[in-house]
Amino acid sequence: MEQLFLYSNIANVLAQLLLVVTSTLAARRWGGPAARFAALVNAVIWPLTTCFGLLPVPDAPAVRVACSLDLLAAAGFLYAAARYNSLWIGVAVLAQGVQTAIDVIYIGDGSSFDRIHHFIIGATQNLFTYAIQIAILGAALADRRRLALQTPVRV
Repeated sequence: MEQLFLYSNIANVLAQLLLVVTSTLAARRWGGPAARFAALVNAVIWPLTTCFGLLPVPDAPAVRVACSLDLLAAAGFLYAAARYNSLWIGVAVLAQGVQTAIDVIYIGDGSSFDRIHHFIIGATQNLFTYAIQIAILGAALADRRRLALQTPVRV
């Protein structure tokens, strides 16, 4: 059975899993409330959307569920970015918004796409997934740096 999405590449899924675990642990260890909340949203939503991405040929209901999950993640990131005023989580909101827009385009005209369009959509989704992970990791590291600069040095 031919897999159309780049999600199906096991090395890609493992790389994304490594980034999800790394960004979640970094947010838990060094991040502020925005990074921790975004990491929690990401750790819950990412496995579900990846399961839908592993389907051989996603049908319309599966893509609609994936789109709903993307909207839920975008809402969670938006809440964290607005509530805690985090620029890095704002980047995650933008990346998640692009992913959601791609899903909506796929729902609207997915039946007329040929193989190369499926590949491009999968590759673009993966790039924005990596961008979200890096944004959460960046938020955690920025919080760590900010905290280190605020802590007085004792002599």
